[in-house]
Amino acid sequence: MIRELKTFVAVCELDSFAAAARHINLTQSAVSAQIKTLEDNLGVPLFTRSARAITLNPQGTRILPIAKEILALYATMQLPSDTDIASYYGQLRIGAINSVQVGILPEALKAITLLAPLMQTEIVPGRAVELFEKLEVGEIDAAITIQPSFALPKDIVTQSVMTEPYVLISPKKWPFHSVKQTLEQHPFIHYSLQSSAGAKLSKFFKQQDIKVNTIMEINDLDAIVRMVESGLGVALIPYAGLWIRSAAPVQVHYLGDNSLVREVVLAYRYADRQQPQITALKQVLGL
Repeated sequence: MIRELKTFVAVCELDSFAAAARHINLTQSAVSAQIKTLEDNLGVPLFTRSARAITLNPQGTRILPIAKEILALYATMQLPSDTDIASYYGQLRIGAINSVQVGILPEALKAITLLAPLMQTEIVPGRAVELFEKLEVGEIDAAITIQPSFALPKDIVTQSVMTEPYVLISPKKWPFHSVKQTLEQHPFIHYSLQSSAGAKLSKFFKQQDIKVNTIMEINDLDAIVRMVESGLGVALIPYAGLWIRSAAPVQVHYLGDNSLVREVVLAYRYADRQQPQITALKQVLGL
């Protein structure tokens, strides 16, 4: 049954019997036979077949995450009984947004090298939406990113790592009277206009009856700080990035509003929750 489940998952991920056959080094007829065996054992068809294509039917869609979980648990069973994280030899592929890469990730990786010295770690950079896509298709094992505003697949788990408050930043020599006045009187550099962060800021402006004059959009926090430092305008950004590790090159104004925060989360597949590499990552993050 394990062999058939592996073939089933390969067909689903590659969307083709022929592609799955090449991937797992079988003939296409062997792949078809294994899928037929699995369907016979389960007593239900898993695909809708036509002359040109195959597609998962509702039963196949329901069974796919269960199959992945069974395979993950089976992989754990194959480890020697005396295996602990210190002797685990494997790979951990972590997706991370930019501010995490220069923030909490280096210390977490340092702790992982002590906890699991034999484990190989690969960092995959990307934006939040990209990292969730990579996680869903198995290109990474986990992601440290922002809690998304969109609904996630049921087999993706998120755990809160930390929250970062938003702050208003302005050039050093500019006078400051209030958050509202500063935002409305000066050019505004918008952070991640098309992302969940952009929606969060738009909601904040509406609630506070603030009208901003956006002159540019930038997705990199440190780049925004540099623009503000140069006198191009003001910005409202999460308190994160390399710039917070030294004397601030800009004025930092705290909002005093706990509702405007950004939540950083660890995301991973539910089926992998007991895998050694995920356990190690959760441990160093204090989860």
